[in-house]
Amino acid sequence: MPRLVPAILALLPVSAAAQTATVLPDILVTAGRTPASAEAVGRSYTVITAEELDRRQVTHVADALRQVPGLAVSQAGTPGSVTQIRIRGAEGNHMLVLIDGVEVSAIATGEYDFGGLIVDDIERIEVLRGPQSALWGSNATAGVISIITRAAARNQTRRGVAVETGTDGSVMTRAFLHHGAESWDAALSAAFRRSDGHDIAATGPEEKEGERNLTLNARVNWDPLPWLSLGGTLRHVDRVAETDGFDFSGGPLQGLVIDEVSENDQRELFLSGFARAESLGGRLNHELRLEYADVFYESVVNGASSFASDGYRLAGGYQASYVFETGPVSHLVTGGIDLKREVNRASTGSQTRDSLGLVGEWRMAWQDLDLTAGLRHDFNDAFRDATTWSVAASWRLREGTRLHASIGTGITNPTFIEQFGFFPGSFIGNPALAPERNFGWDVGVEQSFLGGRLVVDATYFNNRLTDEIVPGFDPVAGLPTSVNAAGTSPRQGVELSLTAIPWEGMTLSAAYTYTLSQDAAGLAELRRPRHVASLAADQAFLGGRAHVGAEVIYTGSQIDLDYRNFFANGFVADRVRLSPFVVVNLTASYQLTETLRIQGRVENLFDADRVEQFGYVAPGVTAWLGLRAAF
Repeated sequence: MPRLVPAILALLPVSAAAQTATVLPDILVTAGRTPASAEAVGRSYTVITAEELDRRQVTHVADALRQVPGLAVSQAGTPGSVTQIRIRGAEGNHMLVLIDGVEVSAIATGEYDFGGLIVDDIERIEVLRGPQSALWGSNATAGVISIITRAAARNQTRRGVAVETGTDGSVMTRAFLHHGAESWDAALSAAFRRSDGHDIAATGPEEKEGERNLTLNARVNWDPLPWLSLGGTLRHVDRVAETDGFDFSGGPLQGLVIDEVSENDQRELFLSGFARAESLGGRLNHELRLEYADVFYESVVNGASSFASDGYRLAGGYQASYVFETGPVSHLVTGGIDLKREVNRASTGSQTRDSLGLVGEWRMAWQDLDLTAGLRHDFNDAFRDATTWSVAASWRLREGTRLHASIGTGITNPTFIEQFGFFPGSFIGNPALAPERNFGWDVGVEQSFLGGRLVVDATYFNNRLTDEIVPGFDPVAGLPTSVNAAGTSPRQGVELSLTAIPWEGMTLSAAYTYTLSQDAAGLAELRRPRHVASLAADQAFLGGRAHVGAEVIYTGSQIDLDYRNFFANGFVADRVRLSPFVVVNLTASYQLTETLRIQGRVENLFDADRVEQFGYVAPGVTAWLGLRAAF
């Protein structure tokens, strides 16, 4: 039987929409409308496993992503604050974020705030770089980040609890319970974190900004018949992050972040359900899915609400996949329909948008060559329809050498704020906005040495964004608005990565990204560092019972906006260059018994000054100590 057929038959029960079965380490769930073998994926990708997250002891997903090539992290001060992720120099809402297959971006902004995403019972994180809209629709303009939580193993029961405390006054507790029977499994997890935080304002007396975060997650799978699988997921997040705002009084602190009694409150509810059926001996597979996302956000200043938004997204779809072969060539053809309704409720009223997407994907495997092609058309009721496409190839040239390349287009629809407005009397929406469009391609080589103990990957990427949505002015209303910019915004660069096992017990990883991201006028785009690099090492000893690790993360200089001369400049902000910085983190752990482990970590060991958003100060040296039990 041709190579692709048995692989696909084994993978189809783990659809990207459902994402509810145990995922094999060499499988990518989100690389296509059905899972794919890693070596067959032509798109540029990175996978962060549960073992890596555990070894690095990271608390927030954003910190785990700092070592991923092509990504830049921008955090407004302390952990828990508003945190943006950008892929390959694109904007934060040019990236689709999925948690267990559910789109989780805020309805009003089309962007996901990573500040409240805690590492809790996560199985893996998949990062796909390059345009992915042909598969996943709007917002997958620059890539996709997919977080997949752990599923319970069949015929097993596992439980665990963890607690840690830090010098920032933080306490975090986590617990999980997994149970699997012959035909069903269920996984429950909960995490609670509170922190006194740090002072994120560079002015005034010290006033710490803390956070509180409660995250609950559940997932269940049931196989009532040999050919039928049912399942669902639930995720609830309730968090409060204290913050400080900018002074726009025109006084001596104009344009600076000042201490104030303010907080951002956010509640998230994500639900999904699926039904999956196999026929023709597993060659023809059907899937029906339903997803719901509700995100509430409110900014509270001095005990009063300054603005709030609440919206929900209801999505569903059906797809069918068929496996066949023509001689030595294996094929997988998938066709589907995606339906989506988005409702945004704000102080300016309620708005609704509906869309329908038709998607098709073809995958082919012949000897050492894998090809993938996708085509999608989205019908939108509120703006221009869009057609996107993509092609990717993976070629195992010889033992240890793999060439990979992809090319395609992406779209990002206008946000509700950009289209309808949000701040009465200060900002007006533009209903005539067109979706932003991206044409991108990349080409790279993956080379392994020493029997796979050393793997190096080098990739060049090039993107061209048109119809970029930028700030503008409505002369009729006399108010700021959003407009589609003329011209092309180019983004290009190089991504390098290395993983190595130089000797027993030692793991090394390194990454470097060069990104040149400019607007249509040739100016550097905001908060896109040109150089980002990382180096990490972990050594296991005492038969694997003990680990020590270190990581070094470099963030190069980047441009941001400075509002200190905003009024003097005629309501125009200055462009300011943020200084580069290096952060060093240390970790250590020891397995006391088969079920109990003690661990600790130090972040920003050398107390480096770091600013990722102008005016906001990041934490200095901080240490944590914790215990974990699993049985």
